[in-house]
Amino acid sequence: MHISTKTEYAVRALSELALSSSEKPISITEICSKQKLPRKYVEQLFRKLKQNGLVISTHGAQGGYSLGSDINEISLKDIMEAVDESYMKSFCEGDPEKMQHCIGFPCGFYELWDEIKNHLEEYFDSIKLDQIIAKL
Repeated sequence: MHISTKTEYAVRALSELALSSSEKPISITEICSKQKLPRKYVEQLFRKLKQNGLVISTHGAQGGYSLGSDINEISLKDIMEAVDESYMKSFCEGDPEKMQHCIGFPCGFYELWDEIKNHLEEYFDSIKLDQIIAKL
């Protein structure tokens, strides 16, 4: 299984927000400094996280980001869906070029991958941000 860089960095950044003892928003620069993440990359991720309601931005001199929900409501699945559009795409989904190697659609393999995908999605949805930071 491959967890994308997008997902890894987003989880690390959101964990930093969750671990912050401050009531005020935290800047991306501070998050990236503490987690040793590339700022430009994280800025792109935070646009997607904001669009999906996982973070809230505050403008101004004391601006930055805070979590959009409680840490026990944000799931790993929420994070993955927000930053990585193809996190659960199977081999033959959405790529007509790969369909030339297909033995028929849907086939038993597609049904197998779909079943596994559903189980993984349920599992990822069960893992909440509070559980993630408890392991740190």
